[in-house]
Amino acid sequence: MGQKNYKEEVDREFSSRRKKSYEAYQKAKQVIPAGVMSRARLFSPYPFYIQGGKGSKVTDLDGNELIDCAMGYGPQILGHAHPVITDAIREAVGRGSQFAIPHEEEYRLARLMVDTVPSLEKVSFCNSGTEAIYQVVRIVRAVTGKKKIGKFEGGYHGGTNEVLANFKYDKEKGGPVEKPNTVAGSIGIPPEAQANLVILPFNHEAAFDIIEKNKDDMALVLVEVIQGMSGNIMGDRAFIQKLRKLTKDLGIVLVVDEIITGYRVGLGGGQEAYGIEADMATYGKIIGGGLAIGAVGGKDSLMDAIAYTGDAPTDGKTKAFYGGTFNGNLLTMVAGTATLQYLIDHPEVFPQMERLGKKLRDGVNQYVKREGLPVQMTGTASMFCTHFMDKEIKSARDLIHENMEAAKAFYPYLLLEGVFVPNIHMGFISAVHTEEDIDRMIVAHCKALKKVREAGLL
Repeated sequence: MGQKNYKEEVDREFSSRRKKSYEAYQKAKQVIPAGVMSRARLFSPYPFYIQGGKGSKVTDLDGNELIDCAMGYGPQILGHAHPVITDAIREAVGRGSQFAIPHEEEYRLARLMVDTVPSLEKVSFCNSGTEAIYQVVRIVRAVTGKKKIGKFEGGYHGGTNEVLANFKYDKEKGGPVEKPNTVAGSIGIPPEAQANLVILPFNHEAAFDIIEKNKDDMALVLVEVIQGMSGNIMGDRAFIQKLRKLTKDLGIVLVVDEIITGYRVGLGGGQEAYGIEADMATYGKIIGGGLAIGAVGGKDSLMDAIAYTGDAPTDGKTKAFYGGTFNGNLLTMVAGTATLQYLIDHPEVFPQMERLGKKLRDGVNQYVKREGLPVQMTGTASMFCTHFMDKEIKSARDLIHENMEAAKAFYPYLLLEGVFVPNIHMGFISAVHTEEDIDRMIVAHCKALKKVREAGLL
């Protein structure tokens, strides 16, 4: 099959299996821009629509069952509709859903987080990872009186104007690795919104020189120790530890973005995995048990910036604004507490997911090596990502060598084999994925790769 024909074949097969999704998509486009709530949900030739999920599987409107490796883009670590979560929500909803008045469930979730992550002395909740990032920036600026934000190439920290930049490498605009340029991640962001953003090269010594040069006005450095949006790029352990030491020596606040890694690579998240303790950290995804959540946590000395006294004139002058109608809503708190308590009570979950993740990565990588394909599956613990290149990947800059035509073809083929992996993100394994799931996923990946090669793209 030639390159020009493969997409027609895939689209035809997809469409023949998903007529109800097509109808749903046409209706959605009448009232929703592009018919979807996020660009990540677009899929060629059109999105497939879910009617439900259970465990490691989802079923679309036409009854097609898929092994789900998106897992809600990370939150569903216990799988879909896990009884420990559904039971907790069912019990709570009888009491209400949202009050905007304090209740004890806020304490219970915060207590679990403080008890499991050494760097967290206080925690406050919001409604998304994006919210958590802009809140932490305001808090740190309020305490330090400094303006600049250090952010790494390849790191994604949500959609706020100030930090939505350089999460992909632009070889035309990105500049030299020793001094990267700021490249906005979307149209509609005025340059002045990112005037205080300092871009740092990931896993590169030049990052430390840039931090040193900006030390007098740098409030914080934001880092994902494992970069998610770029496709599971691992921070070098020595690099991350040196970053921790340098920021501490210079009096710069280190903020670890744990929105993906928090409770994914262990109870202590990315900080525990890399042997560091951040000054502040942001959370989302897993800690909400599948409901919308964000969290900011850290040392008392920093979190005191939002510790209101109740005296409005004083607070207005001495405290940073922090609020939100849905912060700490009842249903999210109980779902999050149920999830974290389950992970605490079942420590075997993490080595189990790590073992299955390794089995998947090893199985796919053995196949591509045997077949001589310029492909690799990277990842750690329960995370994985297929890259269409055989060069070592240390940063987003390395991905300019990736065969994106092959990548675009791969994910639809994989879907036709009954496995859903999001095509702009890493994949996830949950606590309820089984040995059989992994075996089927390995076979599906190998078949999809074979199809890509037959299409003349590898």
